[in-house]
Amino acid sequence: MPSQLQWVKYLEWSKMHNSDIIYVNVLGRPLVVLNSHKAVNDLLSARSLLYSDRPPSVMVHELLGWGSMPSHMPYGHAWRARRRTFWQEFNPANSLNHQSNQLRSSRDFLRRLLYDPDRFLHHIEYTLAGSIIATAYGLEIEAEHDLNIARAKKVLLQLNEAPATGSFIVDILPILKYIPAWIPGMGFKAYAERVRPDTLAMRNAPYEQGCERLRNGNAEPSVLSRCLARGEHGIENHPDEDIIKDVMWVACAGGAETSPLVLSTFIAAMLLHPEVQIKAQEELDAYLGARLPVFADMPHLPYVRAILLEVLRCVWHPSRSVMINRTQPQMATSHVDPSGAPHSVTMDDEYKGYFIPKGATVLANVWALLRDEEYYPDADKFKPERFLKDGRIDPRLLDSIPNFGFGRRICPGRFFAMDTILMYIASTLFCFDISKAKDLEGRDIEPEIRYNPGFTMHIIPFKCAITPRSAEATKLIRDSELM
Repeated sequence: MPSQLQWVKYLEWSKMHNSDIIYVNVLGRPLVVLNSHKAVNDLLSARSLLYSDRPPSVMVHELLGWGSMPSHMPYGHAWRARRRTFWQEFNPANSLNHQSNQLRSSRDFLRRLLYDPDRFLHHIEYTLAGSIIATAYGLEIEAEHDLNIARAKKVLLQLNEAPATGSFIVDILPILKYIPAWIPGMGFKAYAERVRPDTLAMRNAPYEQGCERLRNGNAEPSVLSRCLARGEHGIENHPDEDIIKDVMWVACAGGAETSPLVLSTFIAAMLLHPEVQIKAQEELDAYLGARLPVFADMPHLPYVRAILLEVLRCVWHPSRSVMINRTQPQMATSHVDPSGAPHSVTMDDEYKGYFIPKGATVLANVWALLRDEEYYPDADKFKPERFLKDGRIDPRLLDSIPNFGFGRRICPGRFFAMDTILMYIASTLFCFDISKAKDLEGRDIEPEIRYNPGFTMHIIPFKCAITPRSAEATKLIRDSELM
């Protein structure tokens, strides 16, 4: 079993054995890897009732405290209740509820780029996290050093840095969780005891702050206010308090973790492919004229949307990139991982003559799906136009994007996330040029885009120059402060 780049080895095994479904026995635990769109659709979508569970993780779910996160929860009544509440707020029909915060954060991002472009990665993380916290809880976000943003970043970093070897051992031998943390070899448990309070604070603290603002009558409309207003219950001792906390929590975790990776990859892609940037700017200039984009413009910008889709495709395999790896648990639950979030089979099943045992962990090799030549010819190239057909987004390719999961476990926040990132992309391209940074002697600094995957994948900081396209663009950005 490879300790690094497992998704690459899975595809190699698939080709070696001429099979899109691979079975591995990992210390007595069955692992099934799906390496084609057909296998994924046949099992995770068409048979989603059997394949919608999550494999248990003692380290992540119990010791680190992530067990009530809906994306980690087992399939069942508790998960369905959270899924239903989440979908009520984040389905496309309710997008107008969120657009003011999304637009506000995108304009804030533009101003930050204008005044301090070298910290673009920080601005991406900060504004995206702030946007979802404001949307979820109705909280005002500090211009810098916001406590809730800092806490979310800290907790997600702690999850990413969880001791890999110990995590895997305790998931194989759960009895180890009962051994005292001071015993040699139990460092993973000492780590969990140290960071678990931060995890619980990320779930509980902003909820209490949002409730306090509601009690004082000075809260902005939010997901929290609408959830608490349903039925005839007050804020105190609300019967759905745990459900609401978990829904807010998973929304903020996604906004603070996965969306920044996509947007930072977009910056890298524009740096490496200036011809794509120029073509998008021509589309934006032709349609927008001399104003900043709004959400009503997005259907009229197909090439810009195609850039988003190609960035999503390349998040796990950017052109001319290098992966920097560390050893990680082979079955870690992850959202931004080239082997996808794991599913678990609830009953014995059979597929193409193969027996799939109850309890097996099933992975969709998303990295392989995004390189499938049937869907994506020249998969190693960054080509947004592959998503266009007759000047519009090709629905066949749009439906094939596997980034957000499958079947009943597909991410219910995908529309909100894509709307947010699309607005950031359109606004950035309309106002700025992204180019190579210069050294002290005025020579181009050749970029090297690298990623460091753990439980989730992160881009390693890189240099680039982000400059206003014109004096008019600068004025539009500065005038947006008056909104």
